[in-house]
Amino acid sequence: MARPSQIRPQLDALLRSHHEPHAWTLEELRQALARLGIHSNFSSIFRSARQAVDQGQWQPVMLGDGKTRFEWSGHHHDHLFCQSCGTLEAVPCKLAQSLHHRMEQQTGYRIHSHSMVWEGTCPRCVRKRSCRKPALPTHKTDLC
Repeated sequence: MARPSQIRPQLDALLRSHHEPHAWTLEELRQALARLGIHSNFSSIFRSARQAVDQGQWQPVMLGDGKTRFEWSGHHHDHLFCQSCGTLEAVPCKLAQSLHHRMEQQTGYRIHSHSMVWEGTCPRCVRKRSCRKPALPTHKTDLC
């Protein structure tokens, strides 16, 4: 039997906290532990994450950027992801329970959960873009 991780309780506390980031990459978890004075390595954090997901305590969040993020399982929600700055926000799930039931009836699947990520541009990045002055063309070909 594997011995219990010495860092797992600290990792659980980070994921349970309501501080940013909302969903943590393995590297962000390692850096957060280092700020707390706790030495860890990537493989220990990876093993803890895999075990926590297998036990249903953590939930993976996939954003399509090749990095798996993790958050504490519990209250179900969806996410808003800014493709410009990388901000990730939790938002209430808008899929009704009846839709879950209909999907099961139509497909024959027994649905345990779903994950939805809405991608776009956050208000701060939208404001940044609207405040930029367009660059003046330097060559005649830049006018096309």
